[in-house]
Amino acid sequence: MPASRLPAIFLTVLATCVIVTAAASAGEVVQVDGQTVVRNQEPAQPRLELELEELWRRGGQDDDVMIGLPVEAVADEEGRVYLADQQLCQVHVFNAAGEAVKTLSREGDGPGEVRGPVDLVRLPDGTFGLSEFFPGKITKVTFDDLPAGEINVDVSGGQTGGFTMQTMAASAGDHLLIAGSRSLPQEKFTERTHFLAAIDQDGKQTVRYMEQVSRIQRPHSVVHENDFLPSFPLASALGPDGRVYTPRDRENYAINVFLPDGTLDRVIERPSFETWKRNKLDTQRVRTLFESWAGANPDTWPRFDLKKTERAINTLHVDGQGRLWVQHSRSNRNLPEGNFLSLDLYDADGHWQREVRFVCEGSSISDGVRFLGDGRILLIKGFVVARLACLGSGNATLGEDDTETIEVICYRLPSI
Repeated sequence: MPASRLPAIFLTVLATCVIVTAAASAGEVVQVDGQTVVRNQEPAQPRLELELEELWRRGGQDDDVMIGLPVEAVADEEGRVYLADQQLCQVHVFNAAGEAVKTLSREGDGPGEVRGPVDLVRLPDGTFGLSEFFPGKITKVTFDDLPAGEINVDVSGGQTGGFTMQTMAASAGDHLLIAGSRSLPQEKFTERTHFLAAIDQDGKQTVRYMEQVSRIQRPHSVVHENDFLPSFPLASALGPDGRVYTPRDRENYAINVFLPDGTLDRVIERPSFETWKRNKLDTQRVRTLFESWAGANPDTWPRFDLKKTERAINTLHVDGQGRLWVQHSRSNRNLPEGNFLSLDLYDADGHWQREVRFVCEGSSISDGVRFLGDGRILLIKGFVVARLACLGSGNATLGEDDTETIEVICYRLPSI
């Protein structure tokens, strides 16, 4: 080996060692009441502005593909992207180049048909499952758009009566994760149990990871936000190895990481994180959602007890490498021009690696991203409005932040 190459090689090895050492010490691992907690004060590496490479886009005013309210996207091994559309009650299928290939399902109550899907999963038998908000079920169709049965969600534990609603679903291997709520009317109140659970292919609950039980008085004189919008049914994620990631509570930057069998593996924290305090516009957005639930007549509305802050954890994503991306209450606030979204990136052990800012177009208030698990992400314009519609809000709106054009953009995520 030429002697002239030795210093360069030595510096490369040294730099690698420094990076590995920094990553390993990014978070302090402690035991609290028998639980493993990874406390992260500072990231191991400096902030990174990541310019995304556009691959294709569909929808928009001049496109021949009409998209209604897109709520979820998944990809397959051929690079095809499947986009669930709540308004059109179908799945748009695009090939790796972004060309429209076909659609799956349609609106209706017959086999393979849906009304208002809220999520989309690929199931172990090769079918595609469309989750419906109410009643809680997953309608299955094949790639050839043939009906393939249903999975009727049963998280009752043998309890009779009541009804179930879904807010999300995710699948990895044989692991099927769902979230939602089960309501059981009583004489003077409704007992509502929000849940995060695993179910088998028959719809029976096998594991319950999280739950929150609220007693909601009838008729409503006061409506408490957290009785209807706890954090974990809205922001949980499933990793490729079956691990489940979910906010520990609403107010704090703390993430529970469960093994598939329900064992709490660890808690990932940023103890010094300051949750975003709502301004007047933030509060009005939430109030509009509750007003839409309460009906058209303001004279019959209850008093709305709304939180002073946003949810600490907004959305969790797990990429194909098993890394965790956290979108928190400050991810879309006070960003420089050209920066769309800021996310915290963690390694598979829960150590905070760095803050990553996506440089691309988009509204940080009304648009959202879905990780496709293959090094691509899909930016969905109007995604936040679509998610509000998924919650049964009817005339979902963000007020002045509404987007007029529903469009999806597929980006390649550079390797980091």
